Amino acid sequence: MKTIIRHILTILLPAILAGCSGSKEFRLDAASDDIGTQNVTLIYYADGSYRVESVPAIDGQFSLTASLSAPTFVEIYTSGGSLLGEFIVEGGDHIEARFSALNPENISIKGNKDAEMLAAFLDENRSLMESGDTDGINRAIEAFINENPKRFVSTVLLTRYFTVEGYEEKALELTNLIPDKYRAGNFTEGFEQMLAATLASDTLSIAGIRAFSTGDSAVTFTPAGARVNLIMLTDNDTRAADSIKTMLASLRAGSPREETLRITDLGCDRDTMQWKATLRSLPDDYPQGVTRLWLNAGMATEGVAQTAPTTIPYFILTDSAGRLLHRSPSVSATRAAYGRLRKSLPAS
Repeated sequence: MKTIIRHILTILLPAILAGCSGSKEFRLDAASDDIGTQNVTLIYYADGSYRVESVPAIDGQFSLTASLSAPTFVEIYTSGGSLLGEFIVEGGDHIEARFSALNPENISIKGNKDAEMLAAFLDENRSLMESGDTDGINRAIEAFINENPKRFVSTVLLTRYFTVEGYEEKALELTNLIPDKYRAGNFTEGFEQMLAATLASDTLSIAGIRAFSTGDSAVTFTPAGARVNLIMLTDNDTRAADSIKTMLASLRAGSPREETLRITDLGCDRDTMQWKATLRSLPDDYPQGVTRLWLNAGMATEGVAQTAPTTIPYFILTDSAGRLLHRSPSVSATRAAYGRLRKSLPAS
């Protein structure tokens, strides 16, 4: 195992290509039949930092022009926080896209080969992705990477859709197949850190997390007392997302007792004032039974940092001893993971 760790830390140094070839403009022209007129938000990594762009969609049509020096992965969210679509883009591209708010995997993309390949993969594997079949999804991604190692889309599939827990050695093997130049981006670095942390320990667990309550009291979250804990890392932009609300309502309906499933929302907002303001603005339909705490150091908080979260929102499932059972930025993957765990729990 030590040899593997030395190997991964050697080959998986951050491969950020920003500035290597100079920035070039790209243009996105997009449409969606089911979002009407609203602001949409695009989030992507470029030239050393994450960018958040808000643009108006008029009758479902919107455009964006920006500069990139390396390929990147873009996520688009509706004003309600639901994922509208995702695609790959490179400087110089003119992307023409059509998305669907009702089915984010139903994407039509033109203007970038990797983006077209990603959309095709998601479309061809739609039923598999929706089924939550981790082994099947991982095998489909493995087959794709084996056939397309020298494509940025392989990095995107590995870092965004491949489940590491229980497949650590395979994740390392697939990462080794992708040359450095196709592993650009801060999200790749986060994935590599998570993989390294997992391989470095036979059992990664959370013993306690120091946080603050809405009354400004210092508290320590511990996993004891619940068979399964869902720990969410959220902020102002993600806390009330429709997809998260739907997941919480679904999980709570399936496990009404807190001793079966405890849900804890750890706020990573800049300060407590911002955090409390967003809590007050949560809609009335936000699921009940969620413990809300604030992290002074955000994702760098001791007990959280060791799980190597890659982005916000981020979801972690643990047992009562704090052993990590699942971690992912994906709502659908987290719902599926709990569904599998739920089958092994005594009836509520």
